[in-house]
Amino acid sequence: MPDAQTPLLPFQLHEVVRDFGHLEDGKPREGVFVELMLGKVVLRPLGETGPEWRADPARLRPLDPRETAPGTCGQPRRRPL
Repeated sequence: MPDAQTPLLPFQLHEVVRDFGHLEDGKPREGVFVELMLGKVVLRPLGETGPEWRADPARLRPLDPRETAPGTCGQPRRRPL
């Protein structure tokens, strides 16, 4: 039975998500789900090194269809640029 303090998240480790709380040029920032920490979701930049950031779980949406970040595990669905 899940604890009321830790709600279930619909995201998997290394899943690419859109963060509507952080916009870049009017578009939601994409990041890779890392973990849930103190009620916030920790995301890392997609395809580059850089600082991780925290986001509100209510402002995140998965991609359609869902994707795993390239180079983590599984087969990513993104085409190389």
